[in-house]
Amino acid sequence: MEKVKFTFDDTEFLYIVNIILKADHDEDEEYEPITSMDDSFNLHGLDSLSIMMFFIWVSDFFGIPEDKFQELAKQKDFTIRTLKDFISREATQTFTYNDAMAYSKHSFNNDDDAIRSKTGNPKF
Repeated sequence: MEKVKFTFDDTEFLYIVNIILKADHDEDEEYEPITSMDDSFNLHGLDSLSIMMFFIWVSDFFGIPEDKFQELAKQKDFTIRTLKDFISREATQTFTYNDAMAYSKHSFNNDDDAIRSKTGNPKF
């Protein structure tokens, strides 16, 4: 069986993570996007439903079984880079960044301008 190749660069991965987290963020509060791969994912800053929804989305995107995510979630604190490395190792399916963007625009009401202004990255 051929190994699935995960091809997102750091900027693309951060953007997708921010879209997923923003979609499940309380609308009454301003979302502060994650801006560095070395930032903590900080599971303690999310409620249990948000954590569950994040892992469901990522599991669905990359075909990673729930039990594998439970291993990652047992870590008290991990970085976005740890998450990306985990997905790179465990993904059983992947897609292009453009596919991910099309899917996110269809599935989430994301505000590209808000994330672009917070990260300072014109790519968004």
